[in-house]
Amino acid sequence: MDRPVRLYDLHPSPNNIKVRLALAFKKIPYELIPVDPQNREPLIKASGQSLAPLLLHGETAVYDSYAILRYLDANWRGTPQLFSEERERHKRIEEWENFSRVECAPAVGVIFAQAIEGKIDLEKKKKANAMINRATERIENALAGSPCLMGDAPNAADFTVAPMIMYGALSEKAAAANPFARFFYANLKIEDSPKTRAWIGRIMEWDSK
Repeated sequence: MDRPVRLYDLHPSPNNIKVRLALAFKKIPYELIPVDPQNREPLIKASGQSLAPLLLHGETAVYDSYAILRYLDANWRGTPQLFSEERERHKRIEEWENFSRVECAPAVGVIFAQAIEGKIDLEKKKKANAMINRATERIENALAGSPCLMGDAPNAADFTVAPMIMYGALSEKAAAANPFARFFYANLKIEDSPKTRAWIGRIMEWDSK
């Protein structure tokens, strides 16, 4: 796979983080191209659509984080797997992906939208916090006997769910990084979930490798 890999990346987005985690896990070298959210023209020129992340592998363009992870697994076969050869295990990974999309993303999206507006709706904040803490109960149960959602090693389930809920588990130090992080720190909080917080920390370490 000697064609160059480039990732158009909107850095704080959970779906973009997911792809960076997967690339690091599989040890695939790539060029990171930051995306200006106010100028989507480079994305449109490269792929005919305006959303990040966007992976370019040579002349092949792949967008949508779920599609990108599958592309990586199908085309870098000698690297650690994100999914599974076993049908039932693969289905379980996809169940976690759907869990992230249905149970976690709406809560984060509510706060995300209000962070962009720079103001908080207290009723929406309350509902978002209730939603993310309900979701975290399932994660705590999954982590009761193993360090990752499906055993000892991370896979696409971990790399999908952890970035989506990490904004509810920011440390005070992480919150000081920028106004966006401070907004989340003040308004979205995962409560009483030590296993989940520790697991988020372990998974997010891949983003610095």
